[in-house]
Amino acid sequence: MRIRLFTAFASNNSGAYTIVGRFADEAVAAEVAALLQRAIDAHDAWHREHEWEEEGAAPLDDLVREQGLRAARHGRGDEWPSYAREPPSAVALGRQVIVHSSCTVTMPPVFGETFYARGGRVEVELDHSHEPLAAEFSWQPKGMRYDDPGKEPALDAFEALLRPELDALVARPESDRRPSVAPAWHRGYWGERHLSVVFADLVEGVRAVRAVADACGMELTLRLAECPHGVEDPLAMVRRPTIPAGLSRLILWAPGPDRVTTMKALREVMACGLDEARAAIDDLPKEVLVDVTERYAEAAAATLRASGCDAEVVAPRR
Repeated sequence: MRIRLFTAFASNNSGAYTIVGRFADEAVAAEVAALLQRAIDAHDAWHREHEWEEEGAAPLDDLVREQGLRAARHGRGDEWPSYAREPPSAVALGRQVIVHSSCTVTMPPVFGETFYARGGRVEVELDHSHEPLAAEFSWQPKGMRYDDPGKEPALDAFEALLRPELDALVARPESDRRPSVAPAWHRGYWGERHLSVVFADLVEGVRAVRAVADACGMELTLRLAECPHGVEDPLAMVRRPTIPAGLSRLILWAPGPDRVTTMKALREVMACGLDEARAAIDDLPKEVLVDVTERYAEAAAATLRASGCDAEVVAPRR
């Protein structure tokens, strides 16, 4: 008698599909998202029963005809998700619309064509991505000038509401043993605030951030990119601490009572390594921050004072 034992691993070659479009105003974006979601829901129900049927009418054919798109047999076979638990989603985010499927071979081009037909444009299309997606948000208070004195408090309030929501949104499912990627808060041009985050569920994450933004009167902008393969922290580049340039300085007159605590505080405010923090304590007093914004200098001084240091901000006269 001969017995053969085999071990096999099954998989499929499906990936995610995501496309982002931008429109002239929020009302058009919301209308397009609703239009596409209705078409998606109808076609997904049809596709579950008629997956490989090339002939005959399908719901996406109605969208093509109504919007004056290129006629073709869209959304048949591999051009629509066969194994995803949920149908694709169309989500409006300010003046943007995101269409996303978590698991598919590919998707038909009708979404991008609809964007252009409705006066918008395609910002990014990620077809068959296997790695998680990194979402980068930026935000501004609606109807508020850049120099409005209420701008910074409004931004702070938005971030304070959003931060507690993020842990649940980035937590991976129990079946995925990889550690979650911690969100990264960083700055863009002219100090614009940014958040980069890898959601466990892109659509759920976008909707959660949108809900907080709506409650705070924030205008959101989203950028998407596929994370590089095999990189433990795909947000490491933007996670690096940066010190905003300005005209203020911070003087450290005396360290706190505990040397180690002082060095930890210096590492935080100077965004430096251990050797630099150790050297900063020697030969005091000295300017530990030079040419930074007054806001950053004041926050750094508060951190140092909390560790028992004697610190002073020197700002230009207004």
